[in-house]
Amino acid sequence: MDKLTIDDIARELGLSKTTVSRALSGKGRISPATRARVAEYASRAGYGLPRQTHNISLVIPPEFVRLDLPFLRRCMGGVCRVAQLRGYDVLLCYADESSPEALERQLGTHKTDGVILTRTSAADPCLELVRRHDVPFVSIGRVDGAGIYQVDNDNLGAARELTSVLLRSGFRRIALFAGRLAYPVNADRMSGYLRALAERGVEPDPDLLLTELVTPEQREDAISRLIELRPDALLCGDDTLTLFAMRRLTQRGVRVPEDLRVACLFDSEQLAFCPVSVTAAQFNTEALGAAGCRMLLDRLAGKKTASMLHRGYQLVLRDSTK
Repeated sequence: MDKLTIDDIARELGLSKTTVSRALSGKGRISPATRARVAEYASRAGYGLPRQTHNISLVIPPEFVRLDLPFLRRCMGGVCRVAQLRGYDVLLCYADESSPEALERQLGTHKTDGVILTRTSAADPCLELVRRHDVPFVSIGRVDGAGIYQVDNDNLGAARELTSVLLRSGFRRIALFAGRLAYPVNADRMSGYLRALAERGVEPDPDLLLTELVTPEQREDAISRLIELRPDALLCGDDTLTLFAMRRLTQRGVRVPEDLRVACLFDSEQLAFCPVSVTAAQFNTEALGAAGCRMLLDRLAGKKTASMLHRGYQLVLRDSTK
């Protein structure tokens, strides 16, 4: 996003660089007509402001390169489809809370007109970067804070309804597997789970809240605790945790659904690798990415747009909860 220069103005108006410089600075002898002509063109062309690049940056976590993350892959497809229709190119930016340098470089060199964040926590330095550079941005996923444009799936509603389905089936001791609660998506899923328990008059058991499961060692330990606790059902926060749990449970002789019912809060093709078809909440993630891109490009075009958009879901009941 290179800035308009004095050279550019001089070339466009057929004037010398010295004349243009004098007209813009207000110093030196120059006719009022020429001064007005230069000032009018500079204002219209945005002199002193970065010119549009017709690029937008899509920020995705670095682990995307080594993990199969269907959510991000589908989301990216929606973003790219809308960007292409609007005449924009998408710059991939591998950045997260521990390594924001790539985003800082793209913003500092004015390579992008706007930014889409795909996985954000409250303490994410990427948020501070886009604010400091005063670049329009949209978050795909909920972010706390005033004035943040964002699109999100109804993760809380899906968790609440799926937990309620399990409770209505007579399963009262429902364990929750979830990742880092610093990410709003995981916090929303736990909130929906707890809300459903409260609505049915079920007191949550802290031992069944197995969260902050990030490393393989943490997940292995959670499986061992789960087998010891012997709950009626297991609600997994995402497809990766579900696949891990299903494989480990099978290896350790726990039958699904005979010994334990299992449900997942994010359906994806990864679940096809589970030994039993898994009940799951289904979201249109490509449409979510498209909505986020549309919101950003509308902002860049100066159009009025809602600052918050929630997309719905559907539950798909399969063999794992029969």
